[in-house]
Amino acid sequence: MIIWSIWKQRNNKIWKEVIDAQTFVFDRAKVLLEDWKSAKLVQETSPNRQQQDRRVKWVKPSVGRFKCNIDASFSESLNMVGIGMCIRDENDIFVLAKQEYFSPICEVHIEEALRLLSALDWVHELNLGPMDFELDAKRVVDSFNSQNCDATEFRNIISHCKSLCTIFYENSRVEFVQRQANEVAHSLAKAALLSASFQIWVEIPECIEHILISEMQ
Repeated sequence: MIIWSIWKQRNNKIWKEVIDAQTFVFDRAKVLLEDWKSAKLVQETSPNRQQQDRRVKWVKPSVGRFKCNIDASFSESLNMVGIGMCIRDENDIFVLAKQEYFSPICEVHIEEALRLLSALDWVHELNLGPMDFELDAKRVVDSFNSQNCDATEFRNIISHCKSLCTIFYENSRVEFVQRQANEVAHSLAKAALLSASFQIWVEIPECIEHILISEMQ
């Protein structure tokens, strides 16, 4: 009985080691398989993602129209918001750009509504003709194109934007674009945070020159 007990204990130990080894091999194989699947998925989707990124780019307005891209940049350390606006024509040609800033920072969606209002205030003085306004703030664009109305500060700003459009921009549009198609305005907005004063550019500023050249190709 003693020999049997010793043999059984030894056999159990060996069996446990075999099971542990098999489990380790199985788990390792499972991890390697998952890694392979993940790598294959990335390989398959990367070209699609790159193609999608190439498709998401600035598009010039239709004949006889201008386009104004608008964006904002936030600096918590400076407690400031920079706003950038850039107008181009039907031939991709730079027309004008503007940088401004204000303080303090408030809620993001309110800041985004204010940048649209600021652009509308500026552009109507230029009297350029039909204008397409583009920004990457979906909530602002959706609210502008919605009939809903409430008494919040955000809705009051949007209502003011609508009033300006009704008066000055009867044949104009406010549209949403992806950030990749709004890089010029975004770069202007970031640069505005470092500016000592508001600026209107009649010649292409250095901070967006490379973007304009790239988008014209």
